[in-house]
Amino acid sequence: MSENIDKTKINMCPSCGGKMTFDPDDGMLKCQYCDTTKEIKYEHGEAIENPFHDALKEGARSWTEDDIQAVVCKNCGAKIIFDMYSKAQFCNYCGSSHVSIQAPEQIIPPGYVVPFAISEKKAGEAFKTWIGKRWFAPNKLKSSYKNNRLLGTYVPYWTFDTQTFNRYTAERGDYYYVTKTRTVNGKTETYQERHTRWMHVSGNYERFFDDVLISASNKVDSQILNKVDDFNLDGLVTYKPDFLSGFFAEKYSVPLEEGWTHGKRVVDQTLNSEITRKIGGDEVRFLNISTNYDDIMFKHVLLPLWISSYLFGEKSYNFMINGQTGAVQGAYPKSWLKISLAVVAGLIAVGLIYFLLSGQNNAALFVR
Repeated sequence: MSENIDKTKINMCPSCGGKMTFDPDDGMLKCQYCDTTKEIKYEHGEAIENPFHDALKEGARSWTEDDIQAVVCKNCGAKIIFDMYSKAQFCNYCGSSHVSIQAPEQIIPPGYVVPFAISEKKAGEAFKTWIGKRWFAPNKLKSSYKNNRLLGTYVPYWTFDTQTFNRYTAERGDYYYVTKTRTVNGKTETYQERHTRWMHVSGNYERFFDDVLISASNKVDSQILNKVDDFNLDGLVTYKPDFLSGFFAEKYSVPLEEGWTHGKRVVDQTLNSEITRKIGGDEVRFLNISTNYDDIMFKHVLLPLWISSYLFGEKSYNFMINGQTGAVQGAYPKSWLKISLAVVAGLIAVGLIYFLLSGQNNAALFVR
């Protein structure tokens, strides 16, 4: 588990010389001291895709922006990027204070970024609303929660494009029914017996995949991330260090080639589902797909997440807030008292329903 942390380019205020950071509320750089703002030129346009195989041959390139340095967490190995004038006092992912400056290394720099649209204040409010709706969470947590480690972090992702050509074979099963008779309690009755007629099928299937999104971080809790990574990639803009000012950015820990291995798995699962639907019938068995992956292209992008954790009962719980949409997901403690009350209430409800139904049946027998 070896990762790192980097900090982002410093922006000096033209009015007072203070540090300017990216403000998600207005999408501009803003001075922390005199509130002077500075516009950032957003470059949208059509994203440039990079040839996958060429990148593997050429090797990594440097992330060479000025005033960027990296820190490595000695506890979990996470690598984080930040500006020279900021200090990473603890790890974004495990909370450890054992972090140290790391020497520069060769990596593929990001090409695009989705800037933060949710401020730290709004992220904190979103979490309080979310935890307030967790019925099984202890009341003490809802009333006493305070967070001072809510960190805006750009998490690295790979996106992959590929044109696939697929040859498939399978057996398609279609149901048909045969009328039969049987004797039940001395009475003869008819019924339908289901059978399956199997037929060999084969064919071709073409499918283009655009922006298959794969996390390039093995430090983020994947179970939580998968529930909160509903990013809209239409919001991608050309990477500029200005967007990272005041935030952190993780260096990717999943290399490009490994990222494509995960991406190909997503592609294969999609092809399996789509070709199964194409074959039709009531059942499909022995499906075999031979796939050519042509024109594999990729992008390295940074996507915004507010990442944090909190202690409750001497145990740490992680949560994340999507920095683009404000969606919240995370772990939280459960109140065993509330769970017990819910179980008791459920048993009482089941018993009451049984009692009422039994009463109705007894009344029916009495009427007869």
